[in-house]
Amino acid sequence: WYQRRVRATLEPLSKEDKKKKKEKKDDKPVLLSVVERGLVKAEPPWSDITNNHNKYSRNHVDKKMFNGELLGFVTPWNSHGYDVAKTFGAKFNYITPVWLQLVPTSQGTFKIEGGHDIDAGWIRDVRANNTDVKMAPRLIFEQWSMQHLVQVTSSDGELQHMVQTVVEFFSGEGFDGVVLEIWRQFQGREKSRLHAVIKAISEGLLDKGISAMLVIPPGVKPFPEIFDKLDFQILQPFVERFIMMTYDHHQGTGRAGPVGPMDWGLRNILLIMEHADNDKYRYKLLYGLNFYGVDFSSLGHVEPILGKRYVELVKSSKPSQFIWHLKASEHSFEYREPGTAIHSVFYPTLRSLQKRVEAAEKFKIGLAIWEIVRDLTTSTICCKVRNEEEGEESGMVADKVADQDHEF
Repeated sequence: WYQRRVRATLEPLSKEDKKKKKEKKDDKPVLLSVVERGLVKAEPPWSDITNNHNKYSRNHVDKKMFNGELLGFVTPWNSHGYDVAKTFGAKFNYITPVWLQLVPTSQGTFKIEGGHDIDAGWIRDVRANNTDVKMAPRLIFEQWSMQHLVQVTSSDGELQHMVQTVVEFFSGEGFDGVVLEIWRQFQGREKSRLHAVIKAISEGLLDKGISAMLVIPPGVKPFPEIFDKLDFQILQPFVERFIMMTYDHHQGTGRAGPVGPMDWGLRNILLIMEHADNDKYRYKLLYGLNFYGVDFSSLGHVEPILGKRYVELVKSSKPSQFIWHLKASEHSFEYREPGTAIHSVFYPTLRSLQKRVEAAEKFKIGLAIWEIVRDLTTSTICCKVRNEEEGEESGMVADKVADQDHEF
């Protein structure tokens, strides 16, 4: 045993071991923020990204720099998000794990699935870093048909059974809140029934001291307005926060372009605020930030990408230029794969995220991140510092947001 132990200790590191050791070293925090290191640029060199994508300032880990509220989604298929939530827990008001589904059964009852993903130890760790953070898992309505919606809202008994199922589960787990995702599934049809479900769940949870939040879809072209200012007015007394899905713009246009253009995103916020009674509740709106990007191929292929893949593409293609789209406040770059296909890659950069932080503060709204991951975007959570030039341009875009449509 002793000889084997000594041999294992003295053997040189394999290539894989060296790679893991280097990655661990690269993850070491640094003293200065991304702004202090001069990394927030309109035209960043590709080496800035590859050399700094997983570094963060240790001086800002425990400081909440953003003046508004911050929510972060965490998914079980991206384990790095769990680590980010613990490391930067002090910066968040809400952490929303994507664990749970409310599913109708063949017996006419309801059950919550996904409980096996709940990690009680991780929840304790997150709360240890921030005793004020609210743990509010998402609850998505899955396998619901219009018949289920009509059935549950046509019977007080069935509606109360559904509410009891949700309340008992969330209070039993000790959660502080719930993020409901139901609106998009029904595309705005039968709104009065949707209102009734959301109100009933919210009131039932509130009796246990648990708050309800609601995911709402965008309502500015290219998407239909399926959630409007009147829906907000009706639901705001019952909903603590509304999470606006201000991303996936390209899915509406069907062509390559920004994932969450900022002028379009802010017009979605203004659409809700058009109602005079809604403006005083704007603090309840959380502007959705995509912490992912999209790789568009000229051959029509569309690939969502996370930070690891983005860094690989930047490192392999070494783009000579990053294009800054002013109205959209997003960066993109192009590369050519062997053969004929040309790719356009849109991904949130430090500059694009900084603009959204500044705009959210200007509009006095919060931010919601889909989803928190360990990559180059993490640095922006750590630090919200601006110089006058950066702030003026961000304010200019926000001020010029209008109701008319734009081409991107």
